Amino acid sequence: MNGKDKRRAPRNNHNSVIEIFDVEGKVAASGRLIDFSTVGAAFTVGDPLVMPDKFHARMRFLDKGVLEVEARGVWTRREKNTTHYGIVFDSLKRVHPTGEFKGHRE
Repeated sequence: MNGKDKRRAPRNNHNSVIEIFDVEGKVAASGRLIDFSTVGAAFTVGDPLVMPDKFHARMRFLDKGVLEVEARGVWTRREKNTTHYGIVFDSLKRVHPTGEFKGHRE
């Protein structure tokens, strides 16, 4: 990391999906993941969200499988047609590893 980057962990660019869940466990919003690390992520959505203090989210990666996180929002930046959010993870758990078999084999 350079002197200007104050992140605690290096980020990897991604073009994956993030789903934000409401308190009832239903998908409240989905967005496009911009980058991801072991401690946080950034994503965009078209319509601005009212982010709760803490929330549950699911991220889908081709190389890592499906990850579930408990997270908190740390910044928001509104641009012309999108809103960017930065989140920090309170917990991170892999729920479906890559290559997991989900059907019947003969």
